[in-house]
Amino acid sequence: MTTMSGAPAAPVTPRLAASLILLRDGTEGLEVMMVERTGSASYAAGKFVFPGGTVDAADAGYAGADAALRVAAIREAYEECGLLMVDPMPAEITPAQDFAALLQAGGCRPVTQALVPFAHWITPPHLPKRFDTHFFLAMAPLNQVAAADLCEVVSAAWLRPRAVVAAAEAAELNLMFATYMNLRWLAQFDLAEAALTTARSRPIVTVIPEPADSPEGRIFRIPEAAAYGETAVLEHRFRRN
Repeated sequence: MTTMSGAPAAPVTPRLAASLILLRDGTEGLEVMMVERTGSASYAAGKFVFPGGTVDAADAGYAGADAALRVAAIREAYEECGLLMVDPMPAEITPAQDFAALLQAGGCRPVTQALVPFAHWITPPHLPKRFDTHFFLAMAPLNQVAAADLCEVVSAAWLRPRAVVAAAEAAELNLMFATYMNLRWLAQFDLAEAALTTARSRPIVTVIPEPADSPEGRIFRIPEAAAYGETAVLEHRFRRN
């Protein structure tokens, strides 16, 4: 990224964001909730991602940065795919109801303690749009049906991590790098509780991918301490050309 004079531009400050990876045990094993972003989105257009987004002013009103991140993750999951993690559960939810209004009307609070910190990724400094994203894992709320908001996302579905990884590696869909690596980590588990138990002792190491060229194509380097099992990943494994 350079200025009009040709000098390198200062890196864009990443926006604080949170993403919630909801888990459940399906008939064939572990499943995760994923949403497909609209093709007109300004970021990650057309890609399958976990529900998530930037921390807004209402989220930041909760005491402490960690609480704000957890609330943002829960709010985004509600807004994008309709899955609600609050207590007590409202007796009635109006379609497309504002999250803050829902909490106030129902006298409920986000179940922040159910979220397990999982990963921390920051978009590389050379890109024009950057996010400082904290990922959380949680068991999906019971007896709720996911539904895409048809605004930011066009579909919401329970998918097996192994199947999504395989589809990306077969060039059948595009993933964000962080999404791909988090799915690969989850793909080692058959049950949701096993993933959550392991995640509770997983080190949270900040990952800022470093792009580089290799004889096989463009790669991204990440820290070994991040515990993803590899430190250099070919871009064509998760993104179609």
